[in-house]
Amino acid sequence: MDSEREQAVEQGPTIIDQSYTLVIPIPCFVDESGAIWLERSWNHDLVEHLSYLRNFVLCAPRVRKGTEPDLVRFEPPAGTRIAFAFLPPQTSYLRAWVNIPRTAFALWRAIGRTSIVHSGVNGWPYPLAWIANPIALLRRKRLVINVESDWKYNVPGRESLKDRLLDMDPIRFRLARYFCNRADLALFTQSRYLEALCTRAGENAYVTPAVWVNDEDILTQADGEAAWALKLREPVRLLFAGRLALAKGTAVLLEALRRLEARGSRVRVDIIGQGDERDACVEVASQLRSVRLRVLDPVPYGKPFFDLLRGYHALLVPSLTNEQPRVVFDANAQAVPVIAADTDGLRPHVEHEKTGWLVHAGDVEGLAAAITRADSSVGELRALGLEALRATHGNTHKAMHRRRSQLLAKHCS
Repeated sequence: MDSEREQAVEQGPTIIDQSYTLVIPIPCFVDESGAIWLERSWNHDLVEHLSYLRNFVLCAPRVRKGTEPDLVRFEPPAGTRIAFAFLPPQTSYLRAWVNIPRTAFALWRAIGRTSIVHSGVNGWPYPLAWIANPIALLRRKRLVINVESDWKYNVPGRESLKDRLLDMDPIRFRLARYFCNRADLALFTQSRYLEALCTRAGENAYVTPAVWVNDEDILTQADGEAAWALKLREPVRLLFAGRLALAKGTAVLLEALRRLEARGSRVRVDIIGQGDERDACVEVASQLRSVRLRVLDPVPYGKPFFDLLRGYHALLVPSLTNEQPRVVFDANAQAVPVIAADTDGLRPHVEHEKTGWLVHAGDVEGLAAAITRADSSVGELRALGLEALRATHGNTHKAMHRRRSQLLAKHCS
């Protein structure tokens, strides 16, 4: 282990012995043998929970395993214990609401057997949190609320007729504030969420950004410089990595590339991910000639993804919502700077002109200008990337959970 890694090693998490139930809409996939399969990225996070939660129950929808991509068989780490309290499937809006009576009964039983309930606030379009949180409060359980995403369901200016008819944002906001103000511990990925949802004075609300990078994933400074020594000899390549959805800014990126095409630009951009907008990305890629756009198949999170990411000169994150994408920290760990939308979720983690560039959210021309600038500023990108790498040491998945364990011990023990 080199000196940088040794310096990053800190004391372990605080052990929580009370029974702890995590209520989450992410499904458990069960095969014919009874084995449980999880989304790869969620499995990565769940394993870290088990490092300090000694009496852990996962309360999640149970779904029959089919041919879903990128699942891994869940294997509890040695020395850990986990139980499952399965909920009815929440695979569609209609099914989730039809299953409310069965879901409420299952949650009542699971929450009644635990001491601490960990939940969220977004009960629409899936009503899970709106059922679990009142039950936890009614049964006088310790309630931990974790707010990772915006309570706004629609992307401003891009709502479909169905979205407008089903607009629940005012109700979602009021319920989110109600639950956060009554939680024993409220965690937020960004300060804007805390300020909006915690209106009662107290010391039980904290900003804890979501980071899934492991210590071993972070390059040493020497490795970062070596990676850039190779990239300085290559044409600039930019990457968009994430869910292909309007909320992530895919339409903004595609329109920026169309404008650059009209100007004869020869920039190189790759898109990787799955989502409703994948077909639109593939169609635009087939239409462009001077701009070189590729739509790649996803790779597993972990070493394959980090190896891929390291080969790019910058990461594009043109989000339209205020959520805090974890991919920013992934890029920084690989000495890759970020060109991001200037949103509340991204602004604290991208220092403009130091670790990346910020452009106004939804500003097509601004994004096109940043892409053009990147294409001719490889030396500047190198400086940004190496500074981002320096800033990310110690900001890891384990450190995030270590902080959570300390806060749980303080407020819920």
